[in-house]
Amino acid sequence: MNETDKINFDFVKEIKEPGVYQLLFPKKEVGLAVIVLFEKIENKSLPDGKFIEKDLHDAFAQISKPNERYPKEIYSAHIEELQEYFLDYNQETQKYYFKDYAYRFYTYAKETLEGNFSPTHIEKICSLLTASLRQRETLEDLKFWLTSEFRKYEPDLREQVDFLDRQIIESVNKLKNNPTKSDKKFIDLLKEVENNLDKAQEQSRELASAYSETKIIRSILEKREDTDSETDDLIAEVHFFIKYLNERLDSIDRKLDRIQPKIRKLFAILNRPQFNSKIEKFLHFLLDKSTVNGRKETLLPKNINNPVLHIDTPNFKIIERERELFPSKQKKRTAYKTNKVKIKENTQGILRILSQQDLIRKWEQHIIAEIELRGTIDLSATFFKIMEESNDGQIAVSAIYSSIQQARKSNDFNFKMNKIKQTNSKIEHISLWKMNIQKI
Repeated sequence: MNETDKINFDFVKEIKEPGVYQLLFPKKEVGLAVIVLFEKIENKSLPDGKFIEKDLHDAFAQISKPNERYPKEIYSAHIEELQEYFLDYNQETQKYYFKDYAYRFYTYAKETLEGNFSPTHIEKICSLLTASLRQRETLEDLKFWLTSEFRKYEPDLREQVDFLDRQIIESVNKLKNNPTKSDKKFIDLLKEVENNLDKAQEQSRELASAYSETKIIRSILEKREDTDSETDDLIAEVHFFIKYLNERLDSIDRKLDRIQPKIRKLFAILNRPQFNSKIEKFLHFLLDKSTVNGRKETLLPKNINNPVLHIDTPNFKIIERERELFPSKQKKRTAYKTNKVKIKENTQGILRILSQQDLIRKWEQHIIAEIELRGTIDLSATFFKIMEESNDGQIAVSAIYSSIQQARKSNDFNFKMNKIKQTNSKIEHISLWKMNIQKI
């Protein structure tokens, strides 16, 4: 398939074609029958992963409603539909076996429900991707890494975050759907949920640590200078995916921070009546078991120590120190010398920053004036112009960034950017996407 074919492929249009969606995502009873066969293959009940038509009929019968029989023609129609994407048939042996799509369909569903969380596995994948990326010296090798290697492991990286998120949702749903009204049973459930959330928080930290390798991947990609527009787009997709992972992990942390205090509050509310009951029993015990002696003092039961209500005031001897007889030694005062070299360096540094800020403001004013006068300005060309005149990247970046921010906030200006590289022969090792601001 060439590039033109890929661009022209309309996924929504194709899947809307009559019968396509139903063949890719079969009805519940058909899908369950497929899963029954897969389980038999994994359990070695079906040798070599192959089966006959009777096995298919048995699977349909197994998942059908009790006391309800389906004609053979219905099963045969289901089998015929499955042969599009799920089943293949060998005429010689008269046996069926599953296609690759069916294996992926089943495997992903099972892994999703199992939710096998493994930050160690993810860390190994990220380390493997980093090591592989370091070896991609040519542009073609880099494109292969971006289009094949990274995308191969992308679902694994994504599903680990999904596992964590679903684990939290399931824990909360346990509380929402709690059928019992017994406080004791509910407290046990609350403890289980709290433990699950604590585990999820620990797993979130482990996963964030595993994903830290993606920062190295991002750094390596940013340092590549031999890229073209196609590769830049692919790199941008990797950056977007890494950003997506970090945002999902931050979202999970925030979700846990919101839920866990509510769990603790529930514990406090449920434990309060029990605590009050224990206090009341203890007070009754003291009243029943305590006695009063001849001095009208209350004596608590033997296993409880009597509180000390009064302590005799101790006698202290105060010795006054005569300052005239025992004068204190004078403290040596430290004299600090003025470091004129440091003062000069700091003064020059501040003046340099002030001068830099002044230049930034002047360039910002120049950019706005150009837009007002001409109706548009090429920001990429202006960036290189600032670099040529000031030879200061900080001034150029700050002026351009500030202008973009003003344009985005204003209703009078429109900021546009095209992923076309702009370079300047006098400024080496720097390239920008084409940017301009137009007056509306």
